[in-house]
Amino acid sequence: MIWAHITNVRLEQFADPLLFRLLDVPKPLRADLLTEGVGGCRTAHFANGKKFEQRILRWEPHTHYAFSFNPEPGFRVGYLFELSAGMFRMLAGAYELHEDANHTVLTLRTEYSVQRNMRWLLLGPITAVLYLFQRYLLRSIKRNAEHETMKLFRK
Repeated sequence: MIWAHITNVRLEQFADPLLFRLLDVPKPLRADLLTEGVGGCRTAHFANGKKFEQRILRWEPHTHYAFSFNPEPGFRVGYLFELSAGMFRMLAGAYELHEDANHTVLTLRTEYSVQRNMRWLLLGPITAVLYLFQRYLLRSIKRNAEHETMKLFRK
């Protein structure tokens, strides 16, 4: 059941944390899977009107889903980071699912690069904000899956 919530993500209904608004981190709205499987495509849409085209790098249903980030030109984060060509670049992401003592554990990894001469200054803050952003995404996905489960039990 969680698989559907990581391949087609819906976040419009969740408020983005104040910290992200202060740091100018665009609010994710949804991600739509266009084509399944390795080489397939998903588009992630954000409240700033920008989007990422994500190419699927690994596709193992209900276990592993990895993708590259391809932000459109002009996609800015944190007021000054141009994600398609700047000093901070999002490279790839991956969701992993596994069972652990009667429940599903979902993890999210993100690969990114920081320009070498700015790494000493930016690596810590970027890592911290990405960690918080991933927690926000994972919590939202969990709430969507739990809501869906509750709807099934009510029927």
